[in-house]
Amino acid sequence: APHTPRPPVAFLDPLATSSIANPAEMSAVAASLVVSVRAAPARSGAAKISQTRATRVVRAIPPTGRGASVVPNAASSDTGTAIEQLQFLTPNEAKAVRDEFGTPTYVYDLNRLEEQASKALNFPNAFGLTVRYAMKASPNAAILKVFRNKGLNIDASSGYEVYRAVKAGFEYENISLSTQEFPSFFAALVEKGLKINACSLSQLEQFGKAFPGKEIGLRFNPGLGSGGTGKTNVGGPSSSFGIWHELLPEAKALCEKYELNVVRIHTHIGSGSDPAVWTKTSGMSLTLCKEFPSVKTLNLGGGYKVGRMAYEKSTDLQIVGAPVKELFEQYKKDTGTELHLEIEPGTFLLANSCSIVSTVQDKVTTGTDGGHTFLKLDAGMTEVLRPSLYAAQHPLVAVSAKGTSPTTTEKYVVVGHCCESGDLMTPGPDDAESIAERTMGALEIGDILVVEGAGAYCAGMSSKNYNSFPEAPEVMKGKDGVMHLIRKRQNLEQILENEIELRDDAC
Repeated sequence: APHTPRPPVAFLDPLATSSIANPAEMSAVAASLVVSVRAAPARSGAAKISQTRATRVVRAIPPTGRGASVVPNAASSDTGTAIEQLQFLTPNEAKAVRDEFGTPTYVYDLNRLEEQASKALNFPNAFGLTVRYAMKASPNAAILKVFRNKGLNIDASSGYEVYRAVKAGFEYENISLSTQEFPSFFAALVEKGLKINACSLSQLEQFGKAFPGKEIGLRFNPGLGSGGTGKTNVGGPSSSFGIWHELLPEAKALCEKYELNVVRIHTHIGSGSDPAVWTKTSGMSLTLCKEFPSVKTLNLGGGYKVGRMAYEKSTDLQIVGAPVKELFEQYKKDTGTELHLEIEPGTFLLANSCSIVSTVQDKVTTGTDGGHTFLKLDAGMTEVLRPSLYAAQHPLVAVSAKGTSPTTTEKYVVVGHCCESGDLMTPGPDDAESIAERTMGALEIGDILVVEGAGAYCAGMSSKNYNSFPEAPEVMKGKDGVMHLIRKRQNLEQILENEIELRDDAC
C-alpha cells in the first residue's frame, strides 16, 4: 500500500538541532518468511542466507484501514502472539517524552516498580525474609531510592556498586557483596559493616587473612543451573560463579584455619522459571547449610524469569516459594535451626517497568525478492544490548509521530544506529546471529518505536558510547503521572572529558 509522507520532524542532536524530512516512498515486503543470516566475520560483507517457512500465529488483528495487511509474526510454533502493545505509556505520552526529552529515552514507571517490590516482599518464607535488589539490573539512584523506601536491601556485584548504593542512602550493613572481582579496598567496606559472600577459595583466604575470627558468607555453585540461555545460567560445571560444591572440604579447612564464623550460605543458579529446578537447588543448598552449624541465613539468589514477550513464561513467586518454605520448615525439624531466607531479584523487579522511546531515523529496503524492509532507530545496542548478546526478544510497539497508534501493519527487521552488524533489535529466537522480521504498526521516518521490557540489564548493561553516541537520559513516570528526569542526556564533552592529549614529541 502507498505511504503518505509525513511532515519534517525535528530530531534532538547532542550538540545542535536539525530537521530531517521523510525520504521517498518505499514499498513494504510482504513475503511471509523468516530469513536467517549466519554472520560472517564482522563487516566482511559476506553472509549466508537461508529461508524457512514462517509459522502463523493463533490470533490475528483484523485490518482496520484500506490497503492494510496483517501478516503473522515470524516465529516458532510456541510463540504465537498478536501485535505487542504498550506496557504503561500511552501513544500520546510516548510523543510527549520525545517532545520534552528527545530520543532515545528510558522511561521507568514508579507504580510498577513498587508493585513488583511488594510481590517480592511476599515471597513465601518460614522464618523471616530479606529481599535484596540486585542493583546491577539498573543502578540509577532514583530506582535505588524507590526500593529503599519499600524496605529492600541491596545485592552488590562490585565494590563500586557498594559505594553507589551508600551514596543513594543505604547503610553498609544493609548491603551484601557477591562479586567476581574481589575489590582491593574490601577491608574498608567490611569495617563499615558490609556483608561479604566469598565466591571463591582465594576470596575466602583473602578475607580470612584480613579478618580472622569474623563472620563470613560463602557462595557455592551447587552443581545445577537454570537459565534462558547459557549466558544467563550461573550454576553448574560451565559456570565460574561460586565455590564448586565438591571443594567443600577445602572451604571448610580455610574457615577453620582463620577461625571464620560462616553465617550465610549463598547459591544462585540463573534466570529460569522451572519450580522443580528451584526446589531441587534449594534442597541442595540446605544440605550445604548442614555442613556449617553456625549458618543462620540461606540466600537463594535471584534469576526469577520474567516474560517480556506475550508468549514468554514468567516466574510465579508464590508457586516457586511454597515448596521452598516447606523445605525450611523441614530443616528446622531436622536441625532445630530456623534459617532466615534471602532472595536477590533484579529482572523480576525491573524488566517490564521501563520502556525506551526511540525514533525511526531511517527506513531502507533490500528488494522484494527475499529482501527486507529495515527500520533504523536512533537507539540500539548503546541502549539495549540484550538482543545482540542473548538473542533476547523485546516487544516493539509502533507509535505515529502524532502520538497515535497506526491503523495498518507491516513486517520489518529493526536495527540499531551503530555501525555494527550485530546491532539488531529483532534477532531470531534463541539465535543472536540471525535476523527475523517482526509484524507491527506501519511506520515511516520520524515515527516513534517504543522498546518494551527494557528495565533490567539495559541502561545498566549497554555498550555505552560505542560510535561515540551519548548516553541516553532516564525518566521516571511518577505516581502523579509526571515525567521526572532522573539522568540527563550525556553530551560529547562529557564523553571526552577523561581523554588526555598525546604530546607531539611522543608521536
